[in-house]
Amino acid sequence: MKKQWLESVREIYRERYAAVYPSLYLSPWRKKHRVNNANLIRILDGLQRPLPQWLDLACGQAWHFSWFPGRAKMLGIDISEAQLARARINAPAATFRCEDMTEVRFPKASFDLITNFWAGYCYLNSREEISNWFRSVVDWISPGGALYTEVLLGEDVVRFNGSGYAALFGFSASPRSDDFTDWEYNDSGGKHILTSPPLQGFLDIVSPKFSSVEARHDGTFMVHLIATGRK
Repeated sequence: MKKQWLESVREIYRERYAAVYPSLYLSPWRKKHRVNNANLIRILDGLQRPLPQWLDLACGQAWHFSWFPGRAKMLGIDISEAQLARARINAPAATFRCEDMTEVRFPKASFDLITNFWAGYCYLNSREEISNWFRSVVDWISPGGALYTEVLLGEDVVRFNGSGYAALFGFSASPRSDDFTDWEYNDSGGKHILTSPPLQGFLDIVSPKFSSVEARHDGTFMVHLIATGRK
């Protein structure tokens, strides 16, 4: 089952899809990216470290790394070599590894900041796998460090179908469960099979581990979950 899931994601994120990815998920989402940028400035400034260790999981084309040259020692993990080929151009000082983010292993307290944008965890097989992965991620954050992930909720997937973006590109999400926790959609890359657990599950994991936790909806489709002050 895991191998089948892995191959389906790799099949989507090949060269043809990587070539059109910016026009689908970067250029049309300028407001969201402004929120990302402002949040990252605040987080990086708050770390008060000259060169923090920053891990971006499912980093794609390293859009977020490219905004902050010289601000951190950056490591990006992604399953798609086609995406990483572009990431190396966008953020030439960063290090990138083509791996399944559920299989990578790091010692505890390895990073000052860990990020995961576009709710990349949604591709994992189940709520249990997402929770286990998320707990591991929290363990990799050093004392005083931060976590920033975008959470995509089932109710926002429902709203997505009525959005101008969906109409413009002809995308439509279909439920695989009554509450859209499990869902799928098709775009030019193929069929994306996804899981969107409730926000509370993420909060239950981070709240005991960090001094400050905030979860703010950006008014479109993402909850920006930021946890700072790793205990």
